[in-house]
Amino acid sequence: MSKYVSLAFVAAILLSLLTIAPAAGAQTDDVYPMYFPVVGDNYYSDTYTAPRSSGIHGATDIMADKMTPVVAVADGVIGGQASDGTYYPGWFHGEGNCCDMEMVHDDGWSSTYIHLNNDTQGTDDGLGWGFAPGIEPGVHVEAGQLIGWVGDSGNAEWTASHLHFELRNENDELVNPYDHLLTATVLDAPWDPAEGGEPPPDLGGPIVFEGSFSDDDNSVHQGEIERLFERELTVGCVPEDNLYCPADQVTRGQLATFLQRYLALPEAALDYYSDDDSSVHETAINALTEAGIAFGCAENDYCGGSVVTRAELAAFFVYAFGYPPSSEGPFIDIAGNAFEAEINALAGVGLTSGCDEEAGLYCPTEGLTRAQYASFMMRAIDYIEAASSS
Repeated sequence: MSKYVSLAFVAAILLSLLTIAPAAGAQTDDVYPMYFPVVGDNYYSDTYTAPRSSGIHGATDIMADKMTPVVAVADGVIGGQASDGTYYPGWFHGEGNCCDMEMVHDDGWSSTYIHLNNDTQGTDDGLGWGFAPGIEPGVHVEAGQLIGWVGDSGNAEWTASHLHFELRNENDELVNPYDHLLTATVLDAPWDPAEGGEPPPDLGGPIVFEGSFSDDDNSVHQGEIERLFERELTVGCVPEDNLYCPADQVTRGQLATFLQRYLALPEAALDYYSDDDSSVHETAINALTEAGIAFGCAENDYCGGSVVTRAELAAFFVYAFGYPPSSEGPFIDIAGNAFEAEINALAGVGLTSGCDEEAGLYCPTEGLTRAQYASFMMRAIDYIEAASSS
């Protein structure tokens, strides 16, 4: 079965509905075997401890377009009050109150799906129904089965559409879903019983990861991440746990270290910034600045903890690798950007086709994930090595 994760960046202030406000998540040493709940383009980060109006978030927000399919992550029973009066553990908002649900898994764990679609397609009218046909309290569903669609129902009406996903263990304790989502199996398409066919296989048993990291097996960038590791250009984000954190966004400090490792620049003679004295990236930041590659965000400040934008990345790469800046390029959204010529330079040597090639967009103000950076960096290295050998 082929698998993918295609990540779409979304800038939004997220407010998510809580069923409880946990003080902290229960700890688990094992990765829970499950399917990824969203089937389609999405972006997510670790939002478990993010503050919300009623306390700690206690979930992962998976950003995706409305009507992106949502599937059951495991075998289980939809909770709530059934039409015959029988009550099933968990809860379900039906009877005109759409669209949240909880599912109790056959192994005693449970998962919660909030902000499912409540609009008719192409509108924000609140008249839609985000549960898949046949999904109601007491129904047993299979892992990978279609249960609904991403939306903005509940208190997400004024935010970007997303799935608020919670996970609880067999003791009904909230656990942070993030690491489990990173290793979840991603489907090409949901299984819909109405369309026939066999459901996806069960995922019971231990998780065995491929390559050097345990959290990138579902990433389309896994091959490039592995090549970075083999060249000793990355050790991951938590080396002792074999984590690369592919969905995390790259910071300006991290980018400096990534590039300094490849370029093997010597330590700088000067300390160029006043805001990086406690940063593990300080040596790399100063080395790249002295070499004319890195640049600050303000006078005497580097802003190493800030997410590097796609425009800034273009500038770093042009200054590091000497690609010729250009006044012409394929993108319609970079006019007037301070790094317009550098962005065109990346396109000119084939390192990027933008964030939306068909629409001619580069998305200069957006960040990029550590997984996407791996592909950018390895394309740059391949280009340099091919040019030097010709």
